[in-house]
Amino acid sequence: MLPPKLAIQVRAAACVNPKEAKAKNKAAYMQKENQVKEMKELIKGLGSNKNEHSIETILKAYPVVNDIVSHIDLQISYKEVKSSHKSRSENEDLSCMLKHLRNLKPFCQVSGRTLDGYFSIKTSAFKELLPHKALLKEKVMHTINCMKRGIPMPADENEENVEDIVDPQ
Repeated sequence: MLPPKLAIQVRAAACVNPKEAKAKNKAAYMQKENQVKEMKELIKGLGSNKNEHSIETILKAYPVVNDIVSHIDLQISYKEVKSSHKSRSENEDLSCMLKHLRNLKPFCQVSGRTLDGYFSIKTSAFKELLPHKALLKEKVMHTINCMKRGIPMPADENEENVEDIVDPQ
């Protein structure tokens, strides 16, 4: 009923641990559990074409498919890169970045050091809001007070005016 290779594995699993008590053959159970999991993956791969005949056919092909999948690394000459470090140290990266940034002094203005593509970017986005600081503070405080009391935020009638403050055209 089983393919020859799978039949040998089943017979071997039956006598792996013959002197232990019943239901103590953990190695065999784990191997069988993994086989069942792989078989379920094959059956799921059938998609909507699942019927008894196609399931029987795919399960007969399981040993061959499993053999191909388990030896695919050898067949394509894949070499796993191994290293003693699993991840780089965050402190090393930060210290390296700080060392380079200290030399560049990015926050000091240096003549000749410009990014031509970004000439329209303002040094501070808040400079445009400074003339309207009192209005902005009033709106923020109003929003905070409404949220503290649990009052739903009213629809702002002057929403277009706020956009004009931020982006005057």
